[in-house]
Amino acid sequence: MSLKKTITTTIALGLLTASVLSTNVVSAATSSEAQEAITANKNATNDLLKQIESANTEVIGLDQKISTNASKIADQEAAITKANNQIESLSGQITDAQKEVSKRTVVLKKQLVTLQEKSGDAVSGNVYVDFLLNSNDLSDLVSRSFTINKLNQASKEALDDVNSAKAKLSGLKTEQENTKASLVATKTDLEKQKANLESLKSEADQKQTALSQKINDNKDELTALQADFDKASTEEADAAAKKAADDANNAKKDTPQPTSIDTPSDNKGGTSVFGGSGKVAGNSAGNSYAWGQCTWYVKSVAPWAGNNWGNGAQWGASAAAAGFTVNHIPAAGAIVSFAGGQMVGSWAADGTYGHVAYVQSYDAAAGTITITQGGMGFSNPAGPNTQTISNAGAFTYIHN
Repeated sequence: MSLKKTITTTIALGLLTASVLSTNVVSAATSSEAQEAITANKNATNDLLKQIESANTEVIGLDQKISTNASKIADQEAAITKANNQIESLSGQITDAQKEVSKRTVVLKKQLVTLQEKSGDAVSGNVYVDFLLNSNDLSDLVSRSFTINKLNQASKEALDDVNSAKAKLSGLKTEQENTKASLVATKTDLEKQKANLESLKSEADQKQTALSQKINDNKDELTALQADFDKASTEEADAAAKKAADDANNAKKDTPQPTSIDTPSDNKGGTSVFGGSGKVAGNSAGNSYAWGQCTWYVKSVAPWAGNNWGNGAQWGASAAAAGFTVNHIPAAGAIVSFAGGQMVGSWAADGTYGHVAYVQSYDAAAGTITITQGGMGFSNPAGPNTQTISNAGAFTYIHN
C-alpha cells in the first residue's frame, strides 16, 4: 500500500471517528443526568484531542520527510551541475585533441611529401631512396634503413597516441552524459515525491481543522448542558428547601427553615458561571491538588487553571471543555500537557496519569520549550524543576 493511500485512509477514519463522537444537545431533566452528559462531553472532547495529537504527529513526520526530500533534490541539482561542468570540460579536451590529430596528420603528410621531393644530385629522384642508395656499405645501409623506420614509427605512434586520447575522452564524455541522465531522472522522481508529500500534509492539516471545529461544537454543547445542570440544581434545591419547610411546619419544630441546599457540582465548589470570554469560570480559588504532584505545582504557578481538571493527561480536555484555547502551538506562559507514556525529553510521562508542566519560554528557531514542573519523581517535588525539551509541536498547550 502506498504512503499516500495509507495516510489518506487514516485521515478518513479519523474524520469518521469525529463524526461518531458527535452528540446532539439534549435537555437534562435532573442535575445527575446533566452531570452525566457533561462527563460524556468531556470524554468526547478528550478523544478528539487525542486524534488531533495523532494528526499533529503525522504533520510533523510529513514536514520532516518534505525537508529530507528537498535536501535530496538540492544534492541532485548540485550533482547535475557538476556533471554538466565535466561534460563541458571533456568537450573542450576532445576539441583540442581533434585539433592535435589534424595538426599531426598535416605534419606526417608534409614529411611524406618531403621524402618524395627530388634532389638536384639524386640518383633515383627520390630523397628517401637516395638516402638508402648513398650508403657506404651494407652496415651503413642497415643503419640508414633502421633510422628511417624509427622516424616513421615515432610519427605513427604520436598520431596513434593522440587518436587514443581522443577516443578515451569521448568515452568519458559519454559516461558523464549517462550519469547526468540518471541524475535528472532521480531528481524528477524526488520532485514527484515532494508533491505527493505536500498533498498528504495538506490533507492532515484539514483533518486537524475538522477535529478542532468538532471541539468548538462540543464547547457549545457543554454550555447548554451546564445551563441544564444549573437549572436542575436550582429546581432541586428549591424543592428540597420547600419539603424541609413543610416537614418542619408539620412537626411544629422551631428549627430554622433551610433556604438553600448545596448540591454536588463538577467543580466541587459551587455552580459554574461563564465569563465574557466564553471560558467556564469554575472554582479556581486555592489549590485542591495534592502537594508534590505535577498538577499541584502547575496550579500554584498558573492559578487560572481549574481545580477539577483531573490528572495531567486529562488537562487538555478539561480546559477545552471549560472554554480555554487548547492546541499544539507552544507559547511562554501556557500550560503543557503530556499524554500517558509521552516522552518528556529523556523520560516518559506516567502511562496512566500523564504529566503537566508550565512553559517558561519557547525557542521557535530551535523548536524547544523550557518548562518548570513538580512531582514526586524529582528531588524537589514542590518544584520548580527546570528542563528544556525539543519537538515542541508534539505536545498539547492550554492558553489563558
